[in-house]
Amino acid sequence: MTEGKSTNLQQSRTKRWWLLLALPLALAGVYGARAWAGGTDGMGFGPGGGNWEGSPAERQAFMQRRLEKALDLVKATDSQRATIKPIIQQLAADLKPIHQQHAQLHKAMGDAFAAASMDPAAIENLRAQASALMDQASKTITTALVAAGNILTAEQRQTLVQQMRSHGGHRHHGF
Repeated sequence: MTEGKSTNLQQSRTKRWWLLLALPLALAGVYGARAWAGGTDGMGFGPGGGNWEGSPAERQAFMQRRLEKALDLVKATDSQRATIKPIIQQLAADLKPIHQQHAQLHKAMGDAFAAASMDPAAIENLRAQASALMDQASKTITTALVAAGNILTAEQRQTLVQQMRSHGGHRHHGF
């Protein structure tokens, strides 16, 4: 890869991170919603890392603690907390069927690859469905995070961004 392409790729990645970081409760919202919806990210999410096999109630309690920690960090008022928590809970409910559909598509893709004879058109169809599903999830998450972000002040959002940056933008942000 040439230096120019590498720089453009890095700038593109930086722009994506800025967008994600600008959304104030990205960590708590996305991971909290996924936990409440019954999903894991398979990349060290949850206590002990890896695919955490706790019950839905345990995952929900874990993410509730992470959300509380994020809200504590920004010194969220009781009113802010009372407004943000239902947004995140609704996000989780909205993501649950998406997560279930994704699991079905993942299985179907595995079955298609394991078949005695692969059907490229069928595999492409599954890929397109998965892509559309992820776009739907992204829109759902963005809408909820903007709604939650509008509850916080600019200073509170900046505090969250600083916390994320201090941890290198990795999945574990110290919340």
